[in-house]
Amino acid sequence: MANDVTKDPSPKSDIVEDIYLWRRKKLAFSILSVSTSTWILLNFYGFTTITIISWIGIAVVSMVFLWGSLLRLLSKVEPELSGLEVSEEFVVETVRSCRMLMEEMVRWMFRVGAESEWFVFARTDLGLWVLSRIGNLVDFHTCLFIGLVMGLTVPKLWDKYGDQIQKQLGSLKDKSKGAYNTTHEKILLMKNKLQRGTEEKVKKSE
Repeated sequence: MANDVTKDPSPKSDIVEDIYLWRRKKLAFSILSVSTSTWILLNFYGFTTITIISWIGIAVVSMVFLWGSLLRLLSKVEPELSGLEVSEEFVVETVRSCRMLMEEMVRWMFRVGAESEWFVFARTDLGLWVLSRIGNLVDFHTCLFIGLVMGLTVPKLWDKYGDQIQKQLGSLKDKSKGAYNTTHEKILLMKNKLQRGTEEKVKKSE
């Protein structure tokens, strides 16, 4: 009599993580190719973000209008719209998620500004400044395209070279700390010398 052997199902992999880490190379390459082609076409024809949103809205409204008209003509029944209602649970969960995100952003800003080391503060300010310059130079859909490309390349590079990058960042952080401490000591020495010189001048004048 054969024994029944129950095997645990293999854990399901996250499709988003598989795409970012290029485990599903065909799907990741397809997304990158379609996004690149779309971005090139949009820039070639000069479409702006408002134009894209408007055309998408026109397409959605037109499709819904045709669907409702065909449904009334063929079945003589009004379209059923009860399934399009937004549930109260969904609204409450969305509001809670937005509140948690805003609170986390506020806590992060205060941590960076008041509690973090100067290296973290300088790095954050530099990143935000670079982001503002990019926003002045490119439009919204180009920013989305850049974000998608970075999302498809940075995680893979980090997964492959993360240890080396962390070592280099640690070394850079140590050197920056040393330079900051040296500069701070020199400033304190100059400040002490100026104070001593001022005190000596006051004593001589007396």
